[in-house]
Amino acid sequence: MAGTALTDFQKKKILDVFNTLYDTNKDGVIELTDFEEAIKKFCSIHKWPKDGDKYIAAKHTMSTIWDGLRGFADYDEDNKVTKDEWLKMWSSCVGDLSTDGDKGFPDWQKNYMEFMFTVNDTSGDGFIDKSEYTTLYTAFGIDKATCETTFDRLAQGTNGKISKEDFKTLWKEYFVSNDRNARGNFLFGKPPSA
Repeated sequence: MAGTALTDFQKKKILDVFNTLYDTNKDGVIELTDFEEAIKKFCSIHKWPKDGDKYIAAKHTMSTIWDGLRGFADYDEDNKVTKDEWLKMWSSCVGDLSTDGDKGFPDWQKNYMEFMFTVNDTSGDGFIDKSEYTTLYTAFGIDKATCETTFDRLAQGTNGKISKEDFKTLWKEYFVSNDRNARGNFLFGKPPSA
């Protein structure tokens, strides 16, 4: 796996998503408990009953994603991913990404991208709209007005609906792009930090 030096802007974005989406209990590390908390949020948004098939499938998916992340980034094998380990992992991933497709993403990240599209698309129509986007990211503590403004920027040129293919492109752009105006920078509920 080839490593590359992350720019300050890439580091900031990568740490933003660590803090907003992955470290759900805000204790400074990613652990299995963060994924369990995320499952509760997703199930609440979708009104999936705790013992229902969708809850069980989500739990299984998140457990698999956690195992993949831990295997890829938990360098000291303490069942926690620190911010330093997170940045080290992303340095390797960004170095591996090519201009074609998403081959540089590890499998756990590809699975998480797929899962995040599914939980964003609360209606199941194959698109993410402003209401769905806002519902998801307000559950992660971002205020509604910020989510709505951010979605408008993210959805430019899409008639207000993000397709799965567009989502994949935006996902890669979020982690790789150094262009502060790139649409992908707006993928996770708020504009990129300065």
